[in-house]
Amino acid sequence: MSKQHFYPLLIVLAIFVCGGCSKENRPRDLPPLFPITLTFLLDGQPLDNAMVMFYTENQAIAKWTVGGITDAEGKAIIVTHGQFHGVPAGTFKVCVSKRVFPDEPDENVVASIVGSEIRPIGKMPVPIDHVDLLFCKPESTPLEIEIAPQKKMMTQTLNVHGPK
Repeated sequence: MSKQHFYPLLIVLAIFVCGGCSKENRPRDLPPLFPITLTFLLDGQPLDNAMVMFYTENQAIAKWTVGGITDAEGKAIIVTHGQFHGVPAGTFKVCVSKRVFPDEPDENVVASIVGSEIRPIGKMPVPIDHVDLLFCKPESTPLEIEIAPQKKMMTQTLNVHGPK
């Protein structure tokens, strides 16, 4: 194939691939989204690699998963449906959690049953929660945020604490 024929083919392929990036793939019933970046501090320090989830009682928007992951500075850019930047307008409970598995497993032993024999297969690591479980459940988290229609990105800092 000559270069003359290759470049138009490459352009058509690029248009086809980028067509998947357009708003055409946005679900029809996805409400308008408003950009938000949250910063999470754990006992005054940036909370990195934590999972953030938004929950609402508004059934019209409750079907859309809303959340993000914090970076090294504790910032999470919140997305809806895993790919669309922003959050629908409404009131949300904000949950945040960070669970880490230690390098060394504890003394709990994981076993398997083979026939009538129980065979140990290793030690089971017990995860360590870095954020108090209070912040992990929509029914107990004190963190709440209201998203109002806006033109510029909303930013807010939320403070959490470790387990007590």
